[in-house]
Parts: sequence; structure tokens; C-alpha cells
Amino acid sequence: MVTKTRELTLIPGQERILRDFKTPILAAVAGTGAGKTLTGYFWLHSRMEADPGLTWGVAEPNYPMLAKVITTSSDPERPDLLSFLRSIGHKPQYHAVDRIIETLFGQIYLGSADNPDSMQGAALKGYWLDEAGQMSLRAFETALQRVSMMQGQVLLTTTPYNLGWLLTEVVQRKGEGVHVEQWRSIDRPGYPRESYEYMRNHLPLWRFRMLFDAQFERPAGLIYSLFDERACVIPRCPIPPNWEIYVGHDFGAANPAALFYAMNPGTGQFRLFHEYLPGAGRSIYQHVEEFKRITQGHNVIRRVGGSHQEDEIRQGYSAHGWHIIESKNNKVEFQILQVQGMHKLNKIEVFSDLSHYLDEKRTFSRELDDNGQVTDKIEDEQRFHLMAAERYLLSDFLPETGHVVSAIRVSNH
Repeated sequence: MVTKTRELTLIPGQERILRDFKTPILAAVAGTGAGKTLTGYFWLHSRMEADPGLTWGVAEPNYPMLAKVITTSSDPERPDLLSFLRSIGHKPQYHAVDRIIETLFGQIYLGSADNPDSMQGAALKGYWLDEAGQMSLRAFETALQRVSMMQGQVLLTTTPYNLGWLLTEVVQRKGEGVHVEQWRSIDRPGYPRESYEYMRNHLPLWRFRMLFDAQFERPAGLIYSLFDERACVIPRCPIPPNWEIYVGHDFGAANPAALFYAMNPGTGQFRLFHEYLPGAGRSIYQHVEEFKRITQGHNVIRRVGGSHQEDEIRQGYSAHGWHIIESKNNKVEFQILQVQGMHKLNKIEVFSDLSHYLDEKRTFSRELDDNGQVTDKIEDEQRFHLMAAERYLLSDFLPETGHVVSAIRVSNH
């Protein structure tokens, strides 16, 4: 098999990423319009040519974004993936129903990170996550899982969007099996200086630095900004046997979630010791058996979860011996305020190995309007299952004392 040659002018960061065939995790963190997606194209081509006949994976944050990359492109300097593969002689055939691209050099499975289960399947030699900063930690972990058997690579191409797992699990671990390259939009040859300067002058500085300089900044709108990780994130240690256990739940067949807290009886402080994110495929009975295993030897006092409309699901758990009640106040903003009050008083400790909870805590934010101003709407609220499980449970408690709120107080909100 012979591919067509293509002359490339690469940014130094792109070149260093493409030449690295050994490091397990590659991350191209770059500004808007800086050539991130083209980096993915070139990486995919070079790896498929080096290991022909194998299987690869490509995922976008959601299916609409996947379609824009695979079959269409609004960038005159970047063709869609199918056109790119044709231009270099891969002769791709796209099976839209199965979301598989067959080529002369192997096949490419396509997935959507908003449903990590769609990323599961056969062992892969490499996985490319485009705009990975918009994905969940679970999507990243799924990609690592899929390439583990074949000791393959995972490539992340993205702009920074928040201070979540991309920063803590990738960029800050540079050198620990992770190769990170960062470059600005303006570093791409031909990127218009006028546009770069215009955005610098019209965006909030933190937003400009993230979107165009590829630097990690604390974004506006972070809901739990009062969470003090220096004081409240602690190493794992045994839970004293006299501490009572409280569990928060978020329901859903695809993304059930639960958080397990122990309360210090002397201070009313909660300590989060277990996060539960099993994915799809388990029955209520199987969930309950796992909950009982997690809390074995401890006294479970209270289990809270679900919206007002989900009473039938609560009854299903109760029928299997795991009684879950509804929050005393089902208003989301009230629940968030209660959790914020606990963070203000440092009443929630978290074990440092609970990476999914910490990632959600660092990224749970309000949407911004076109002018970069914070709105009341929660951004991608449906993605934050652990934050929902937490507020369902902890909103029932007074931040100052750890006592359950009274029915009178709740009815006044």
C-alpha cells in the first residue's frame, strides 16, 4: 500500500507531538483555530501507516460535533476527515449506521464522549479525543481502557475550558507518561493578528487566555468556588466505626450515581469516602448489593436522592431493601446554596483519590452569555450526576451544625 505525499508546515508543538510514538498520552492544548484538529488528522494518518490493519478510535464531545468533523468542515484550510483520508490515498468507506470508517490501512471506530458507553468495543491501537476539554473524566478513562491491551496511545487535542481533569490528570502530570504541548492561536502561520487582538480587547482576560493563549485560568461562573481544596481534600484514611453513614443518589439507567459520606459526630463535618459511577447495565438489585458491600460494618442513617418526579424509582430501591427518600426541598438553587454554605465553613472533607467527584466540583459552572457574563443557567447540568447526588443529600442539613433542616424552614423557601 502506498499513500500520497503531502507537504506540511508544522507548528513546533505539532511536530513534537507527531514524532512521539512512545509516550502513552499525548496532549495538544492549543488556542482556537490553532490547528488542533489537523494535528489529530496527521497523528491518525501516521499511526495507521506505521501499524496497518489495526483498529483506531475517534471521539468528539457529542454526535453533532462528530458529524461536523467526519463529513463536513467550515474551515477552508481543514477538510473533513473523510476528504482528508481520500486525499492521502486511504480510500475510506464510511458506514454511517455503525459509525465505522474502513480504509486500506485499518478501521476507525467513531464515538461520542457524552455517552462513554458508545466508545466501548474492540481493543484499539490508538484513540483520538478531539476537544477533550469538553469531555468527562470517564470518557478519558474509557479511551485509556480501550488502548491498554495493545499498549496504544491516546491523543488529546483541545482548548482549555476549565480547571478539570485535563489540567489535574494530564497537564500537571507532564513527564509521567504524558507529553504535553501548548501553543497560542497566533502561533499558527496565517492566523490573523487583527482577530487575535480584537478578541484580546473584547473578552474578559481569563476567557481570552484560555481560548486563544491555551492557558488554564479560573473561569467566571464556577458554582463551588468556595470549596477549599487545600483544607478539605485529604489522604484516604479509615472511617471510625462510630461515624454514621449518609448516601446521596442520582438516578438514571445510563448514568446512575451515588456518594457515600461519613459524619463526624463531634463536629457535624461530613467526609466523602466513596463515589459510585457504574455506567449502564446494572439492575436495581445489583446496585443495592453493591451499596450494602460499600457500607458493610457501618450504620447507614439516611439515603436521599432523585427529583420529585422520581418517586417510582425510589420505591424500586426500597423494595430491594435500600430505602431512599426525597429531599426536603427539591428546588435546585436552594440545594446548591446549602452545599455552598457547607463549603464556606469547610464542612465537607473529600478523599484525594475521588477523582470524578473532584473533577465535577472543579467544573460545575453557570453558563456565560455572548458577552462573557454569568447567567443563572447551569452549564451542561445533565453531565454532573455526582453534584446532583451531593445536593440532594446535603441540602437536608444545616451547614452550621450538621442537623437536618426543619420542615418549617424548608417550606419558607
